[in-house]
Amino acid sequence: MEFMKWFALIMIVFTIAEVLKYAIKHKASSRQPKTDPEVAHLKERLASLESLEERVKTLEKIVTDPSETLKREINGLS
Repeated sequence: MEFMKWFALIMIVFTIAEVLKYAIKHKASSRQPKTDPEVAHLKERLASLESLEERVKTLEKIVTDPSETLKREINGLS
C-alpha cells in the first residue's frame, strides 16, 4: 500500500511539472510578434467594427427620437 501512495505522489508531481512546462512554452510562443498580413487583417477588422459602431449609434438615435416614434405610430394607424 505504501508503494501505491509514493507512486501516486510521483505521478502527480510529474503531471504538474508537465502542465507547467506546457504553460510556459505556450506563453512564450504567444508573445511572438504578429506578421504583417495578420496586422493588416486586424486593422481592417477594427475599421469595420468602428464603422458598425457608428451605424448602430445612428440607428439608436433614429429609434429613440420622439418625432420618428410619432411618425411610426401615425403610419401604423393606416
